[in-house]
Amino acid sequence: MQKYKSNKISPIPLKAINICRPIIGLNSSRTLLDARNSMLRYKISRIVVKFNGKAVGIVTEKDIANFMYDIPEKQLRDTALKEIIQKKIHTVNETSTIDYCCKLMLQKNISSLLVNDDEGKDKGIITKTDIVEVYAHRQPSHISVYECMSDKVYSVAPDESIHMIALLMDIHKISRVVVQKSMKPIGIVTSRDFLPIGMYHGKRPSGGNLKSRADTNLVKKKQRFIPSGIIEIICARDIMTHTPVTIHKKANIAEAAKLMIRNRISGLPVINAKHHLIGIITKTDVLKSAFRQ
Repeated sequence: MQKYKSNKISPIPLKAINICRPIIGLNSSRTLLDARNSMLRYKISRIVVKFNGKAVGIVTEKDIANFMYDIPEKQLRDTALKEIIQKKIHTVNETSTIDYCCKLMLQKNISSLLVNDDEGKDKGIITKTDIVEVYAHRQPSHISVYECMSDKVYSVAPDESIHMIALLMDIHKISRVVVQKSMKPIGIVTSRDFLPIGMYHGKRPSGGNLKSRADTNLVKKKQRFIPSGIIEIICARDIMTHTPVTIHKKANIAEAAKLMIRNRISGLPVINAKHHLIGIITKTDVLKSAFRQ
């Protein structure tokens, strides 16, 4: 397990209970469409799935985007949450420090933690966003975006089908793809951008139901590269966020964190003096910067 050392920042006095938010959950018998609608209504990226009042899993907007790609023949309204929940729930005590919560997220490669009291009762949920918001004003000004960003950026042209975008996200386990033209970022597509079209998933443009995909693995592999249903007619430009918020490579990491919080986004395309796309920085990178050795 990777160890993270503090970057000479004084420990945060806040505890998990001080920054956690109320849990928004659904019973495991509810559908993916219910989860999608709740995410849009409350502007959140995950739903806690419960059974008999106890949290048993988490469904994220990324899970819904992957479902739409992997199982194009089934509609969201026909899929119960209990059919797809796989994410193990990680918990912390309400007295756990913010630094501990941050380290746990990085070590487990997760984006949320449930907060419990000493009796194991759910008290709330902490997300990566909540911790970045705390760290945004504590990051050392000498650490630049260029030092923390990833220079491997997955990008597409504006006329690329969302089928290809979903494929990139699925294969590379990422949550965003930059749309670029002439080496400059002109848009960004995230897992959340797939939610509004979820109600049309599983239907042909004419409205008829999709035919079931062949069961054999060989045919399924081939069909992974064949657009299905609504995915056939929608391009990156149709669902992307136009003129995305960007950040210069020489800006400091604190500025990047503040931009993410202010604009309610999880990643920023990084540009150079010519406004060319050279990298991307995410909330995970912000958290890692607090524990750079």
